[in-house]
Amino acid sequence: MLTFRVAEEKDLKAICDLCADAFMEYDFYRPFVDDPGKRRRFIYDLHVQCFKAEIKRRQAVVGEDEGEIITAFSIHDPGRKQAGFSEYLATGIGMVLHYGITPFKWFDMYDKCVAPAERFGRENPDVYYIEILAVRPDRQRHGIGTRDIQEYMVPYVREKGGGTLSLITNSVGNTKFYGSNGFTCFDYMKVPAARTEIGNWCLSMKVE
Repeated sequence: MLTFRVAEEKDLKAICDLCADAFMEYDFYRPFVDDPGKRRRFIYDLHVQCFKAEIKRRQAVVGEDEGEIITAFSIHDPGRKQAGFSEYLATGIGMVLHYGITPFKWFDMYDKCVAPAERFGRENPDVYYIEILAVRPDRQRHGIGTRDIQEYMVPYVREKGGGTLSLITNSVGNTKFYGSNGFTCFDYMKVPAARTEIGNWCLSMKVE
């Protein structure tokens, strides 16, 4: 039975292990670190910084089955600005240097990816932004992500009076998943990433 609760500090390691495994082949990370073992550590360390902040803000949520965390996500209330270069450095994101990544190149890609979502948020003041949605690999394709959206996120927004759920993804497969859950794409572009480029889709769904 899947149950949801607001994440706590004690959950941080389990959440970051889950995210590191779930995002190993995700295009947002793969171009920057070729070695799989090194890439997993890189993804883990990034999510430590992200979820530390999300847990402190009480905007991180975990889903448990029989006491095990099998999914984690964060959802921003309207008006919250995306974290930028200086904020991430202040919380320790300078560790990207240890992975041979130039921080300015990484954040140039990051800023280009989130720019359409930020613009959409400025134009639509009722936007709730899904920062991360991760499901443990062995539980993917079992409807867990759909339950995250339909059983937690949609009721969460509805209880606050309604609004728009929005997100960005760099996976064409993810666009099909979100489309099946009522999201539509409002912006698409290709973004330079290391020695290649990645797709960047922005999606939204109205909740009344």
